[in-house]
Order: sequence, then structure tokens, then C-alpha cells
Amino acid sequence: MKRKMTKERFIEWAQSQGWRLDRFGHLRREENGKFYRIKLSRIAVRHEVKSRAGWVRLRSGYFSKLTITPDGDIAGMTR
Repeated sequence: MKRKMTKERFIEWAQSQGWRLDRFGHLRREENGKFYRIKLSRIAVRHEVKSRAGWVRLRSGYFSKLTITPDGDIAGMTR
């Protein structure tokens, strides 16, 4: 049986993957000199990268469409 994805469950998953909450309630991490952010809202998430132009969306998804795969990844995010 699939468990419903919630904001709290997503945060738990992300923290287990090395993401850290910032003071605004979003998740951040640095990889290979690039800064990434997962911006959280009440119903959706946006995965973004910091560029000279600001934050650029890489993919996004509604919590209702997200699932955790057996490999421990997130499925259901679209570009």
C-alpha cells in the first residue's frame, strides 16, 4: 500500500538525503560548487538551481503525485 506524500514526509526524506532546512523553511544543499534549493509550498515542491539570473526551476511536482521509489528516490516530478 502506498503512503500519501505529505510536506512533512517529504522533508524527512530530503533530510535523509543530505538536504538542510534554511531559515525560510526551504531545503538547500551545495553540490560541485552549485547551490540547489527545494522550495516547499503547502501543496507542491520546486527543485531549483542558483544561477546569475536567480533561482531557476529544474523540475516540480504536487505532493499528491510524488512517491518514494524502492531505490529511495522521488518519482513524479516533471520539468
